[in-house]
This record gives sequence, structure tokens and C-alpha cells, in this order.
Amino acid sequence: MRMFVLRSIAAQIVSALTIVGGLSASVSEAADATFHPQDTVAANDNRRPAGTVSGGTLTLALRAGRGTWRPEGPDGPGLSIEAFGEVSGPLVVPAPLIRVHEGALIKASIRNDLDAPLLIHGLCTRPGARCPVVAVRPHDIALAEFPAGQTGTYHYWATAFGAPVPIRELAGAFIVDPAGAAATDDRILVITEWSSLTPAQLGRVVNADDPGKAFVALNPGATFVINGLSWPATERLTYRLGEQARWRVINLSSQAHPMHLHGFFFDVESLGDGLRDMPIARQDQHPVVTQLLSPGSTMVMNWTPEREGNWLFHCHIMSHVSLERRIVKPSGPRGGEHAAHEHEEHDRAAGMAGMILGVTVTGTTSAPAPDSIPAPSPRRLTLRLAQGGSGNQPSFGFSVSGDGLPAPTDVISPGPVLLLRRGEPVEISVVNQLAERTALHWHGMELESFYDGVHNWSGMDQRLAPMIEPGGTFLVRFTPPRAGTFMYHTHVHDERQLPLGLYGSLIVVEPGDSYDASIDHSVMLGRSGLDPAAPNVLIPQTPLVINGEKAPAFVWKSGTRHRLRLMNITPDDILSVTMQTSKGPIAWTPVAKDGAPLPRHTQTPTPALQTVAVGETYDFEMDLPSGRQTLWLEVRSTAGKWEAQAQVIVR
Repeated sequence: MRMFVLRSIAAQIVSALTIVGGLSASVSEAADATFHPQDTVAANDNRRPAGTVSGGTLTLALRAGRGTWRPEGPDGPGLSIEAFGEVSGPLVVPAPLIRVHEGALIKASIRNDLDAPLLIHGLCTRPGARCPVVAVRPHDIALAEFPAGQTGTYHYWATAFGAPVPIRELAGAFIVDPAGAAATDDRILVITEWSSLTPAQLGRVVNADDPGKAFVALNPGATFVINGLSWPATERLTYRLGEQARWRVINLSSQAHPMHLHGFFFDVESLGDGLRDMPIARQDQHPVVTQLLSPGSTMVMNWTPEREGNWLFHCHIMSHVSLERRIVKPSGPRGGEHAAHEHEEHDRAAGMAGMILGVTVTGTTSAPAPDSIPAPSPRRLTLRLAQGGSGNQPSFGFSVSGDGLPAPTDVISPGPVLLLRRGEPVEISVVNQLAERTALHWHGMELESFYDGVHNWSGMDQRLAPMIEPGGTFLVRFTPPRAGTFMYHTHVHDERQLPLGLYGSLIVVEPGDSYDASIDHSVMLGRSGLDPAAPNVLIPQTPLVINGEKAPAFVWKSGTRHRLRLMNITPDDILSVTMQTSKGPIAWTPVAKDGAPLPRHTQTPTPALQTVAVGETYDFEMDLPSGRQTLWLEVRSTAGKWEAQAQVIVR
């Protein structure tokens, strides 16, 4: 039976202690503890469960207070925030980890040292359609008692001003392990959010009916952190080659985050919403490199490091990981020849801040002796980065030349389709003919760390990838291990290079296969344009673009099967994409995600409607009947009014 008890200790402490047996020691401890206004708020790595367990019961004494938090490290700026902690310890971000085995009973006391009422969500049995809110008056104590419920990844959070979504740092993980299971070495990664807006301002901008949508445009001062820290102060995770990594990722912010892992694919074991955890059957799992997490959602993922070096795991929304998320913003001009890339801290942090984790893989890669297996001669390509467009409307683009290609083409923005073959080595000379430095990331490609494209991070020890200087060349070497749809794009996280066109599609086909552009369509979804008054800033009202155009027209063959490769490389947009006639969506069959085939039994026709987050790619197949018809590829941002439309004439 599920039990829930809430009492005002100030008014009914005797009654509460009588009804909730076994909590008297915790309540006494909570009542006697002294609150220090200048408490230091520590980062919580979620390695130690809170409370004590005895006889299948977890006894937990929490307090909510105010203290000084330094998300950018001990030498960074201090923020006065509200946070949870155990009564016997410091305040922490994220909140103390609640972790028990299935079948456990949880007895918790929560002391509110704040001057405002506290509303706590998530202290209830899982799963459940709803969870009663625990209300704690200022300088009062509440008690909660409930069975943990079913195995899964959950969370709890609180607000002192009535927000309908977690916005401040009063939020933490709630894990239920299988009964009798041994301790595991999984890592729990909790995303939380700090905002420069006051509680009164936050209360006005958050829309209870659609909180994420309202908050996207109205909270430019938010900083997102993982386990209480912002890059480059975030924890560095280290694994040995072949060691399995299992992560529980919990999004306790008001924003959606497409989480991207560099260099490796991962499997998603389960997805949840905080109240329910939905395991994904093994036969339905498939490898991905990017997974969208909506506000309040959870994910369990696993992957195996197969190559040594430094790698990143981060949100792919540029504004969530840009230097603008620093508490103290970098000074100096942005963009142009003397862009913020010149800033020493910018280089040290690889041009990013916020919700980013660094992962180092150590060990010795097992490889055959150099002379035991003859290496095939690599295909050699030259990719030149140059500026095009006009002075008022500049664009960045690429031209490509090399083995099997005609003479160098004009600058194309976005870049040309790079067509490679699985198992065929390639050397790409990236020549920077821009007036500013840059770096290219080969998104979704499994390659050596040094070539991954994160300047001053990719690589190992003293051999780290450099910025590509103006006039400089960087030689990239890799052998695509799988056929699929991938991307290449700038990994300099400012507001200029990506919207100006520094991206392109990377298609890998099987040996012996050809790429027929008349039936195999590479569609890059982006944004384009800079504000003339502030030439380093993306225009908020810029429409979306499809292959660099606002309203392109395509001509497709009728009476045959087509493959559509959708790639979202906008800076910030989560997109809704549909293919339709005047009568509504047609049918398409999803066949791949992030370059990896979907399980065969899931490849069934479905209405042509798909959400595509930043950093995701999707492949679909469509059988178009004979005869002339007109289709429309429509793209809309789920967080705003931006849209683009391509006309597809089938004949």
C-alpha cells in the first residue's frame, strides 16, 4: 500500500511523529541543525546516495537553503542560489541522490530554511500518473513516507515561486535499482539550469500550458550545467578501451536538449518522464549519436569506447553551449578577423561553456603491425573554405577537388556532398581561405580523436587538434566504418560561422554502390543570415533554409523508390518536418537514424511527419507512383514561427 504523510511540524510535531514512526531522530536532527546564510553549495557528482538504509527503509533528512555556488569552478564567480542538501552536510547541486532498491520504503523529512513556501515534486511511488506536491511553509518541516516503487530512473525537484517546470537548482535524481542487485558503476548526469532572471520575472515568462516554448525565447540569461558544473569546470570522465560506459541522463531544466556523443554510437536502454521509466526492448534498440531529451525526461544509455583520446558529450543546441552561457561573459569583439577565438579562455575551453562533459579514453589500441596487412591507398580530397556572397550578405562555403572529381568548383554554401565509401581510407586536406580561424567536426563519424575537430581538445596528451589558421591547412585522415548519412560542420561555437554556411553533408555508401542524386536526396536544414546592425549575431527572424535556400524547388523521378536524407544543422532549432500533398502527409518508411540502420522490423510505412533535433539525421524511403504530382517538404521550428518549404515536382 502507498502511504503519504505531510504535516506542519511547527503546529503538529507530536501528531506527525506519532503517525510517521521511525522519523523522530531525523526530525530532531533537522530541528537542531543551524542554517548558515553563507553556506557553500558544492557540486554533486551523484556517486553517493543520501540518507541511511536499515531493514529495507531509507531514512532521509533534507533541507532547502540558500548558499553560494560556483558552477565555473572554485575560482569562478559565486552565485547566491537556493539548493537542497542533507541536514548533516552541505547544500549541493544537483540535489542529494535518492537511490534505493525496489521494495524499499522511503521516510523523508524536508526542512525549509527559505523565506518562501517550498513546493516539492517527485516524492512519491513510481510509476504513477501524477505525484502529490509536498508543500513546506517557510522555516517549517514536512514529512513524506512512501514505497519506492518499480525499478527505473526518476527525479524530484522543488520551486520556491511556483514554477511549473524545474528552473532553479532544487532538483535531483531518484533511482530505483532491481531488488537484490549489486552496486553498479553507472554514472548519473543531471542537467540543471540557473537563470539571471528573478523569481518574479521567471513567474511571468513561464507559461504553464507550454513552459518550454515560452521559456526558449525569453530566457537568454540561462546557464545549463551537468552535475552542478559548467564546462570547462565539469568533471572529466575516464574509461579504458573496451570498458562499458553506462549513463543515466536526467534533464531537470526547462529546455529540450539534443545530447550528442562525439566519435561513438550509443544505445538507448530506456526513456522516461520522471514519473514513468519505459525500457526499450533489446530488439528495438539501435545505435545513435544524438538523442533529444525534453524537459523533465530521462535516458539510460550505454556505449563502449573503442578508440583512445579526448571526446565530448554535449547538447547540440549552440546557444546552450556557447561562451554566452558563461556567468561572466568574455570581453572583446566577436567575429571577423579578430573574433572571440583570439580570447585565451576561449581557446582553453574550446570555444564552449555550459552543459558539456569531457571524456578521456585510455589504453593501447590493438592494431596489426604496419607491414602485416597492406594498407589501401587513401583517396585524397581537398576541401577549401572560402567566403562568398556580398558585403551586406556574406556567406561562407566550400569547394572540393581531388581523386575522382572534376576540377575545383566555385564556392558552395552550404558545402557540397562529400561522397565516401565504407572501408575506403580518405585523406582530406582542409584549406582555410577565410580571414578567421575555424575547426571542422565530422559529425557521427567514428575516427581517431585527433581528427574529431574540437580544437585544443581532440587528441591525446600533447598531441591536440589545432585551430585551422587563415591560410593554414589541416590534414584529416579516417576510414568510414559504416555506410550512412553524416555531416561536417564548424565546431567553433560562435554566432557567425554556422549560419554563414560552414556545413555540409557526408554520405558513405557501401563498396561497389553508386550514389544517384536523382533518387537519393541529401537535404540539409539550416538557418542563414546575420543582423546588419550587429554582424556577429544571427537574425532571430531569419527563416529556415533547405540546402541553403528559403524556398527551393526539386524535380524527382516518378514511378521509383527515393531515399530522403534529412539533416538538421541549424544552430538552435528543433524541427517538425513533413512531406505532403494537398491532401495531407504521404507515407514514408524510416530506415536509418544518425547513419545507422533502424531494426528491420521497425521499417514500416508511416505518415511522413518527423521531429528532427539539432545534430540528428534521419533516412526515409518513399515509393512514388508513376505520373506527375506535386509534393511539399515543409519544415517548421517547434519553438517559434520560423518555417521553410520546398516544392517537389514529381514527373
